[in-house]
Amino acid sequence: MRKRAAIFFMAGAVLILFGAGCGATEREAVAPPAPSMTPTKTHPSPSAPEWLAAGATNRVAEITGAPNAFISKTVTVVAEVDDVYGPRAFTLDGEGPSLAKGARKGLLTLVPKVGGFPNVDAQWKDGQARVTGVVQHILGKDVEREIGWELPADLKSRFEGGPVLIARSIERLVK
Repeated sequence: MRKRAAIFFMAGAVLILFGAGCGATEREAVAPPAPSMTPTKTHPSPSAPEWLAAGATNRVAEITGAPNAFISKTVTVVAEVDDVYGPRAFTLDGEGPSLAKGARKGLLTLVPKVGGFPNVDAQWKDGQARVTGVVQHILGKDVEREIGWELPADLKSRFEGGPVLIARSIERLVK
């Protein structure tokens, strides 16, 4: 009887300790920002560069100039929307000199089919956007599997092997 009570006591203590640790990581984890459907006004601080004050962690030229350093990493970029290829594909302008000779100037950005993302249209062109996402190489079907839709042949051929930003959050900025 004592042995059985000791076993139940130990099992109860383990459950209490295990239960106390559960949920701690969920409370401490930061959820990614929800996709935004409305334009946001930016107010850069006078001392910070505009792109940094707008919430960016990297510049397009950094990513396109040395893409291998950013592959599989989450970045936030604030840049001008250069070309719009459709409601889920556009390029962000890589203003300024790139770090690598011959690197692409613009960063292709793809929006997954699933999620409450806004459609990118002609109104976004030449305006600022904040995009948080994961940098990948455009290789075969890998990117298409990630975004849930098939890339048009012209985009595949134009950007094949280069870096692409798979959006997790996208926001149109209004100055």
